[in-house]
Amino acid sequence: MATRRAIEATCPDCRGPLSEIRDADLVEYECLVGHRYSVEALLHAHAETQERALWSAVVALEEAENLVQAVSASLPADLRSSLEAEAEQKKQQARRIRDIIHELTPFRTV
Repeated sequence: MATRRAIEATCPDCRGPLSEIRDADLVEYECLVGHRYSVEALLHAHAETQERALWSAVVALEEAENLVQAVSASLPADLRSSLEAEAEQKKQQARRIRDIIHELTPFRTV
């Protein structure tokens, strides 16, 4: 008979809560939507989700510079200067996240 218990993790595909399902020697993980993973597939999918989330953060931070450039001509000089400094800060933050992405390693399951 299979046993099911909630775990403190979310589905890499839909971010819904995951449950562990054990049936004899078989262990799988399933979310409320029905996405189902083996141990190895879950770890692989989670690593991909981490990378996607970090790339999304890079894009959002780098867009800040583009937005400031797009709107700066419409702003007073003192505000423009302040926003340009903030945009530069966000650009540096994006660079740090890029460094983290390049250091990411997948889970080793063998």
